[in-house]
Amino acid sequence: MIKKGVVRMLVIGAVAGAMSLAAPAAYAQSSPSVDPEIAAVLQAVPGGTVVDADHAVWPALGMEMTAADAVSPLSVGSCATGSVCAFSGLNGSGSKLSWTTCGTFTISAFTVRSIADARSTGYLQARNGSTVVATAYAGASANVYATVTNVRCVS
Repeated sequence: MIKKGVVRMLVIGAVAGAMSLAAPAAYAQSSPSVDPEIAAVLQAVPGGTVVDADHAVWPALGMEMTAADAVSPLSVGSCATGSVCAFSGLNGSGSKLSWTTCGTFTISAFTVRSIADARSTGYLQARNGSTVVATAYAGASANVYATVTNVRCVS
């Protein structure tokens, strides 16, 4: 009789445990949709991870994106110290892509209208293919008035 009780308790515990694991999975599936600009960049640039509806990261690239609606008024248009940034609006406004690593980053799914270089040396170029369309030197920003397919950070 005791063995049947122990087995019954183990079965009940296993079912309860499985149900508690299913609840978070259902919640994750019902989370809000991802910002359309973030979704486009996630599709175009492999390796991205959604943090929430307005924020995604690409750890291998040292890149992150924050949707315009998610950025507080004090940080819109700013680029964190040590980073280079591309913005969807003029004068550092709109959605932002930022990198803490230096290299050439393809961003054809993201419309770039301004760039910023918040490092102490080097410069950031907005480019259409290999043609430079705007340059932001260390500690400065620049507006972009042409199509951008990639940004290039130079140390």
